[in-house]
Formats: sequence, structure tokens, C-alpha cells
Amino acid sequence: MSIVVRTMGASESSNTSGSVFRVTGKSSAEKPGIPLNIKLPPIRDMRAGQQLGEIMGGLFRRREFTDVQLLCEEKSFSAHCIVLAAESEVFKDELLAAAAGEGAREIRLTDISNPEAVGFMLDYMYGLDAGAWQDYNPRTQDINKDVLRLAERFKLPGLTDRAVHWMSKDLTTGNVVERLSICEDFGLDLLREKILEQLTFNRKALAEISHSPKIMQHPKLMKDLLQMTAASSPGQKQKRA
Repeated sequence: MSIVVRTMGASESSNTSGSVFRVTGKSSAEKPGIPLNIKLPPIRDMRAGQQLGEIMGGLFRRREFTDVQLLCEEKSFSAHCIVLAAESEVFKDELLAAAAGEGAREIRLTDISNPEAVGFMLDYMYGLDAGAWQDYNPRTQDINKDVLRLAERFKLPGLTDRAVHWMSKDLTTGNVVERLSICEDFGLDLLREKILEQLTFNRKALAEISHSPKIMQHPKLMKDLLQMTAASSPGQKQKRA
């Protein structure tokens, strides 16, 4: 068997690329070779099983090779432009705008008063909380509202879901008005619908909330609750029957 290999010279036409290989047929006088079989271990994933996201998360935790600063109040968070841009088109546009200026890339989050919310957002964007949203536990509702603001600004629906799930826990007549108000402010229609649905089936809770002083601060919510109270009253049910 013969193999012909032709490589390109520097002076040859650029319309032809690569190397040319030609294998001729086997002559009748050539003896067949003895097959040799070898086995290699399976091809390993990058870095012995590590995925790119895990590697970037490790760099983030160690603050290595970071190239952008997120500023909130008096605290600064180091991050990687490539991760922020990949996770959010809004971040991508802001980073491109920041790159056009002079000096280090910085994004100041002036509408956020709780730096802890920025930490929750970055953990989400780097996938450090993947598969464990139950561990999302901001200390206060104000921090959670800042998380919702960040999710809304940078269009991060998965982060919104974490904040919404947290709001659905430990729900009582003492805090339901505040949470319904947050639902209105951030357009959390599904959670609002679920809460009102629960109140429809709990006349005692509905009556307590309808007469709460807090409800007076939310006219639209008060109107909805009064309509629900009237609809669930025994007299109204008899009329329907």
C-alpha cells in the first residue's frame, strides 16, 4: 500500500486548502497485516469532570481573574464580564458601554440598598445555588425586594422564582398584606392569585385581613378583598343557589 501526501506551498493558490492524501489499492503481492487491537481509557471531561461553570464559580469564589466591579452602598463585588454578559443581555449592554470609557469597568447599583441582594444575584448567575433554591434565605423582606429589583432590572427570571418561592413560605394573616403588596409592585401575578385563592377558602382569615388597618394603605387590594368577602358570605351563596 502506498500513501501520497501533498502539502501546500506558500506560493500556491489560496483557493485550495488543506493537505491531499491518496491511498492506492493493495497489490496482489502484498501480504495482509496482522490486526493489532489496543484499548484506551474513556475520554475524560475537561479537568477530570469539572464543567466550565464550576471552574468559573471557583474563580469567582477565589476572586481570580475578575475584570468588573459591582458597587452597592459601601461594598464592592468582583466578577467576570463574560459570566455576567452570558447570563444577562442587560448586563452585556451595560458592560459594553462601560468598556467604551476609561478606567476599570464598574457598575454602580444605586437603586439597591442591601448588598446581600447582590451576593444572592451573583451566586445565582454563577450557578453556585443550582439545585438548592431552598437554601435561598434572605434575612429580611427588604433584602428579598432588592433581589426582585435586581432580577427585574437584569431580566433574570430564575432569580425571580427564588424570591417568589421564599415569599410563599411562612405566610400568615400578619404578613399577607405586605406580600400581596409586593406582588402588585413587581407583577407577581401567579403568587398573588395563589394567595387570594387560599383566602377565598378561609373565611376567618379573609375577614381578619379585610378589617386590618394595614389594608387601608392599599386601596386596590382592599377592594379585591371586600369583593371576595362579599362573594364568600352565606347570603351571597344562597342567592347563587
